[in-house]
Amino acid sequence: MAYRVRLDNFEGPFDLLLYLVSRDRIDIGSISITQIVDQYLAYVERIKYLDLEVASDFLLVAATLLEIKATSLIPSDADEVEEELEDLSPSEARDILVNRLLEYKQYKNAAAALGARYELESKIHGRWVGPDEEFSNLSVDFLSGVTLDSLAFLCARAMARREVVLLESEHIAAKPIPVETHVRAIHQRLATRKRMMFSELLGEASSVPVKVVSFLAVLELYKRSMVELVQEDPFGDIVISYVEGSGELVLEDSELEEWA
Repeated sequence: MAYRVRLDNFEGPFDLLLYLVSRDRIDIGSISITQIVDQYLAYVERIKYLDLEVASDFLLVAATLLEIKATSLIPSDADEVEEELEDLSPSEARDILVNRLLEYKQYKNAAAALGARYELESKIHGRWVGPDEEFSNLSVDFLSGVTLDSLAFLCARAMARREVVLLESEHIAAKPIPVETHVRAIHQRLATRKRMMFSELLGEASSVPVKVVSFLAVLELYKRSMVELVQEDPFGDIVISYVEGSGELVLEDSELEEWA
């Protein structure tokens, strides 16, 4: 046989290893069958073509070694044990028996563990078929419409997304709101509609500064007698009515100040 093995205590042809083991030249307990199999599998992966003759010889030698090793693990017959203990002192015989009892306990525990595992695995049955046809459309297909290109696009967009950095803006001064602009805008709207509610001027999304400036603009028009104000309830909405013939609105540049 051309296949060679390399172990801690042997290196050479595989069939020579079997010969030495069978002649008790090498202890079978020091031979790792797993290491031999791993080396052979690595050897098979390296070669381009598998030699069936070498493979069959390897299986034969490996099986023979495995049988020898398994046999060595089985306790010997009672007659052989008695012959072995006859020439030993009582203390030596006791030590040997204690060791063999411990080995027997180990094998018994291992057999019990394997039996319990076998019983547990026997209760597990895999489902080899899918759901019934009437239930096949009940589950949501999360991958429906997903292609490799769309998935790659989403991954690229997620990886290219930059982290949003929030800058502190407390040091930025607020831009003043010109009261003059609101006075002109409100006057133009009232001249067209003649009557409005103060809430209509503000809208739903108005900020506090806009509300204050709008109120100041209405007061400015009221001071000029261009509008009339009516509030029926305290804190209620204000009715703004345009005064016909109140004249043209004229504002000087320095007459109104900006409100921040």
